[in-house]
Amino acid sequence: MFESIDEYKVEDIFTPTSPARINFIERNIINRRVQRALKTPGMQVVLYGHSGSGKTTLLLNKLARLDYPNVKTNCTEAMSFESLISDVFIKLNLVVDISQTTTESQVDNTSLGPKFLNLSKNEKTDTTTNRVKISNLEALELSAAKLIGEKGMCWVIEDFHKLEDCVKKKLSQLMKVFMDLSDTYPKLKIIALGAKNTAREVVQLDSEMQNRVSEIYVPLMDNKEIEMIVNKGCGLLNIKIAKATLEDVVKHSNGIASICHHLCLLMCESSSIDGTDTSDSQYTLDFDEFNFAVSEYIEQESDTLKSCFQSAMKIKNSYKVIQSLVECNNEGLDFDQIYSYIHDNFDAVKIGKSELNKILSKLTDKTNSYVLIFDDKADTFCFRDPFHKMFAGVFLREKHGHQKMSAKKIDEILNAAFSIIKKKYNSDENRVSGDNIYLSYDSNEIPQWNTDDSDKLAAKYSKSKDSRMIDK
Repeated sequence: MFESIDEYKVEDIFTPTSPARINFIERNIINRRVQRALKTPGMQVVLYGHSGSGKTTLLLNKLARLDYPNVKTNCTEAMSFESLISDVFIKLNLVVDISQTTTESQVDNTSLGPKFLNLSKNEKTDTTTNRVKISNLEALELSAAKLIGEKGMCWVIEDFHKLEDCVKKKLSQLMKVFMDLSDTYPKLKIIALGAKNTAREVVQLDSEMQNRVSEIYVPLMDNKEIEMIVNKGCGLLNIKIAKATLEDVVKHSNGIASICHHLCLLMCESSSIDGTDTSDSQYTLDFDEFNFAVSEYIEQESDTLKSCFQSAMKIKNSYKVIQSLVECNNEGLDFDQIYSYIHDNFDAVKIGKSELNKILSKLTDKTNSYVLIFDDKADTFCFRDPFHKMFAGVFLREKHGHQKMSAKKIDEILNAAFSIIKKKYNSDENRVSGDNIYLSYDSNEIPQWNTDDSDKLAAKYSKSKDSRMIDK
């Protein structure tokens, strides 16, 4: 007899565009660090790591479990410091009168100095809306800090890295204000979430913050953690997944939880699974569902993929870097390995280390469409996900023989590469499982790259890396 189980909607279990709540995976070491930082009065927090590493999900779940309310601001590139502070008042149900009345002695109207603030609190009374006036002796940012503190909250700033340097500097200074007020408001703190250099920027912008900020790196998930997302989600929906298909999902996720959630959601859609299966028989997700999911994912991400490679191809000699990473193993290459590969395989034009550094900086620049990511823990470069790697491999095959290309030609090759990938994923011959994460190709498609070549390349440069380590 089938036992009663909790029922869930599939979109609440696999959540590619929002933080996981029900299907949250504990990451014990990082969780402990975050919890320690949150419980330390006055300690400001910076969570940093690659996009998709799970920073927001981890933080919001930890705040919820600690019963730690927060006001959250999502940054944009055009956001000013005044806009950030105003967002706090709005989130606290207070409306800021931006037409600020300055003191008579205040001549420079562009400064952020003392001013009157007219705040309309969104609470209806029998007569009029309550209004709160803040003394002209209190700076805008100090008022915001006190309001957050009085409510026993913290301020979460998402995408800190998108802000301009002048805004980042003011926020770094504001962290000191929050720290000074922690005696009165123990929970008051700023938690900044951003890309890999975020923690470094906070300290560089204000050296006094060096020992006052808890810098917590959130790495991409390992294979076991991605497996846990899939298995836990399937368990909550009372369905199964074939072992080889699970391996496919893990390999294609590349440590990025949002890709894993997206693929699983699409697999469920393929099988018309919209919630927990309450029947006695458990449906098994297999190769057909996975192929559908990948095909749909690529379709949805096609504009992003094309945009990334259009930008990448505008960078002189970038294709040489991309080719080196297409041929390497899944863990990527360090700077010296890429440099050696280019000099071993491209005789016509040599690239100096300074030029290579500039190329890699542009290919990993998150302010533009980026193709690569840099793992600062492993000191290696790799594609941002396997889809970009596969797309790069097909693109280079289609590009073969074309040296100088117009924008129109690049667009034609990108479209051709996209069509090939879509077609290949609809073929049973291209089943992707285990360690073989690449599509197969016809023998007349050149140049030929396969996993054996990748292993040889990895072994060759691993050996050279070991020798450099000994020299050091």
